[in-house]
Formats: sequence, C-alpha cells, structure tokens
Amino acid sequence: MMYLGRPAEMGPKEEIYNRPLHPYTQALLSATPTIHPDPLKPKIKIVGELPNPLNPPSGCAFHKRCPYATERCATDVPELRLVDNRQVACHYAEQFVAA
Repeated sequence: MMYLGRPAEMGPKEEIYNRPLHPYTQALLSATPTIHPDPLKPKIKIVGELPNPLNPPSGCAFHKRCPYATERCATDVPELRLVDNRQVACHYAEQFVAA
C-alpha cells in the first residue's frame, strides 16, 4: 500500500485486507464495497486537504489527514518496520495489532 509515493504497508494480502495496521490502509479498505456490509464496521472517512504530491508534508506523509497523528508524526518520517508479520510505516502501528 502506498500513500503519496511512500510505502505505508506491505505484507501478505490476506493479513493486510483482514486487519490493516496503517491508518491510510484502514481507511482505504473500509471504503471497499462489499456484498454484505457489516453495520458494526463503519466506513472511515479521510478528512482534510490532500497534500501536494510534489511537495509532501514533513514527517509522515499521511499525518495531516490521520485521526491518530501526533506531533511526532509531523516531524519524524516513519520507517518501514516489521509489525505483526508485515512492514508498516507508522509510529503507532502496534496499537492496531490487537484491535
């Protein structure tokens, strides 16, 4: 999964599809139409202005639209790291493992 030309999440497709760990992946997959929508699993809306891909924001490229962003996200670019059998570029991906 890519966002503004940067990798956000990589790994086995079944794991990413069933339990995404990056907030952008979560929002994108929640918007996927399904035959039997789960009313307990609401769609995640991505709010905010889309950043300029030619001049992406500092830190995490998704931080201006991420509901979980902190000051760290605005300054530090998250590196891809192994979290629950996949590579995720999010400072807080561990909080979504058990969710």
